[in-house]
Amino acid sequence: MTRNTAKQFWKEYIKLACSKGTNTTVLNPIHTFIQQSHMGIFDKISDKDFAKRRDDIKELALFWDDSNTETAGNILFNALAKTNISDMDISNIAGILASASVRSHYSTEDPAKNKCDKGIPDPTSAPDSRYAGWTPHDIYNYLSQHIYGQDAAKRAVSMLVYHHLRGNSRNIVMAGPTGCGKTEIWRALSKQLDCIRIINGPQLSGDGWKGSLKISDIFTGGPEQTAGHLIIVIDEADKMCEPAFASGGNDTSMIIQNELLKLMDGDTLTFADDRNRDKKTVVDCSGISVVLCGSFERMLRAKSESSGSIGFGQSTQKDIQAAECTEEDLVKHANIRREIAGRISRIVTLDTLDAHDFEAILESPASPIQKIERSHHVSLSVDAQTRQKLAFEAEKSKMGCRYIRSKVENMLDEQMFDDPDTGRYELDCI
Repeated sequence: MTRNTAKQFWKEYIKLACSKGTNTTVLNPIHTFIQQSHMGIFDKISDKDFAKRRDDIKELALFWDDSNTETAGNILFNALAKTNISDMDISNIAGILASASVRSHYSTEDPAKNKCDKGIPDPTSAPDSRYAGWTPHDIYNYLSQHIYGQDAAKRAVSMLVYHHLRGNSRNIVMAGPTGCGKTEIWRALSKQLDCIRIINGPQLSGDGWKGSLKISDIFTGGPEQTAGHLIIVIDEADKMCEPAFASGGNDTSMIIQNELLKLMDGDTLTFADDRNRDKKTVVDCSGISVVLCGSFERMLRAKSESSGSIGFGQSTQKDIQAAECTEEDLVKHANIRREIAGRISRIVTLDTLDAHDFEAILESPASPIQKIERSHHVSLSVDAQTRQKLAFEAEKSKMGCRYIRSKVENMLDEQMFDDPDTGRYELDCI
């Protein structure tokens, strides 16, 4: 059996058993293959490719034990029994499952009768407390499955989340170039934690002003008990803080920062409904954490130049992040109010990724190619030369993994247009 076929099988059936249950009945794939063959679906592929696919399906069919249908649980157990797994593989698999167990809440008891004596929030009063058992290492290890490199950022985020889940809010700044993984870190965590809200900073407008998004909108659309326990991630925060003067001469960025300051101070805020002014939403912000994400390029460049480590106009992206930034740098170079800067507990700068890094990403679990495989339910084969070219162009574009994802999706679309049902594609941009 080919690696791609095996990988697709394990991903599909583990997910099926976890999401729909082990008793879910599944048709033997050999019957589907025969039916597709009679329909002419494989007529366009070569005899060699057809034979290869047929042999893979025959091997998969062994997990059904000659039955027409079988439950997802039995299929997995049969596959495990027939698979040669070394002791080291078993240890690695056990480690992954152990991390998942830590994040899971197995108890069927009344949570109110089983409150933890170590300060972990009661599941009935705080969101995401099923993950309160996560240690900083658990959070870091989870992120490492989805994010390549960026060790300092993953450690900083792990500590923020760890403290936040225990009712201790933190505010941090994450600075780094486009495509380095700032927002992706939080997207990965948001799949596990309902308390994370990722918003586009430049869309924010002041209360009472016309705009697509107001601070009050952050707290709508979710359970009321969640509102006061959010981790609010403001993407492109540096652009939100850039001076922007209205017709009356007011700096609208300062108006937004005034409202943001109330969140970071832990005040109790009251918002009126735009359509019903008599309806009020009251939010206790003492349990809210705020994350400001952005490139902060002007600040990073000014800081690195003032350090004397490089000459003016000669800095590279990696050089720009050489010097550590302070709260004073936020005030001086990022137009952030001193009161807000004083409430930032940590400023972490993310590494700029180069072509070598992007090649490594394409081989890692965080690969955009694997994410496209999962989202499109296909198997992709990308040769080494194409990976190298994608990595080089990603660095040159300064768009990072966004560029790779866009390029791979375009190549995939070209092939799917003529053959949308094959399920396997060989991508080549050379």
